Amino acid sequence: MDDTKKFTSVFIPVLYSIITVTGIIGNGLVVVTYFFYKKVKSMTDMYLLNLAIADILFVITLPFWIVDGARGWIFEDIGCKVLMGVYSINFYSGMLLLAVISIDRYIAIVHATMSFNYRGKALVYSKVICIVIWLAGIVVSLPKFIFSEMYRFDTTKEMVCAVRYPKNYSNVGKMVAPIIQLTLGFFVPLLIMVFCYSLIINTLLLARNFQRHKAIRVVMAVVAAFVVCQLPYNVIELHDVLFKTTECEHHKPMTVVRTVTKSLAFFHCCLNPVLYAFIGVKFRFYFSKIIRDVWCLSKKYITFRHSQSRRTSETFVSRRTSDFDIDNQSSFTM
Repeated sequence: MDDTKKFTSVFIPVLYSIITVTGIIGNGLVVVTYFFYKKVKSMTDMYLLNLAIADILFVITLPFWIVDGARGWIFEDIGCKVLMGVYSINFYSGMLLLAVISIDRYIAIVHATMSFNYRGKALVYSKVICIVIWLAGIVVSLPKFIFSEMYRFDTTKEMVCAVRYPKNYSNVGKMVAPIIQLTLGFFVPLLIMVFCYSLIINTLLLARNFQRHKAIRVVMAVVAAFVVCQLPYNVIELHDVLFKTTECEHHKPMTVVRTVTKSLAFFHCCLNPVLYAFIGVKFRFYFSKIIRDVWCLSKKYITFRHSQSRRTSETFVSRRTSDFDIDNQSSFTM
């Protein structure tokens, strides 16, 4: 496995670093928008905020796997259990949130009258649904917390972090976790998305709206991104469940394919802010406003530091520093 190890030790740090930085920036902008600029007023807002939080918590676990890919696991047994558990919780929560966002859009477009009827209590319903999703993610992630451990791998003699069931654990029990992962983490969201978005497209085709073609393209992009990113890795996982083998010549190429497809699946969390948030006009407005506010703050900071270094007069310094007390529209400045 030396040649495979060389590949993963280079591929994982590069790809995971890109995913981490991109995921934090994109989803961070969504969180900043909701916390400082746009109030959470609807079910969609609540779902998008929770999705961004789940994606951020997911990608911040990737640097630990970068170190693991380069040097082996060095974060002890407790770090292994916590990281595997947190990783799993946010993975399942993110996938289930994508499913409920599809249902929310289906109700809003296909059953518009129904959506108006419960709009008054929509925010309360969405909070309950999000709590249930997070609790479900915790429950299905319990095996990760319990059975993940740090141990020395027989072939490479290095420390690894992985799920390791007891020797007396039944084969049926060992298959439950990957089956749950495939079901809740791929097949259930995929079926819900295909069902909801198919009916949404059908409704849009019947509508006499000049923007319907743009809306249809957005729907197709959402489904296509999910399938392209998630399908290859889940096919590999399904193959491992059905045809698990320990033959070396089979194991080596599967390790490479699994590493590549897993990185592609992780990249989907970087696309979520674009597909679900910043594709909207309002979010693009808030995004540009964040950029302007950050630019203005940076200019004020540079000017302030420059004025301090010059120290030309007390009046000049007091006038420049008073700029920070101006009451304006920016929540950052406040």
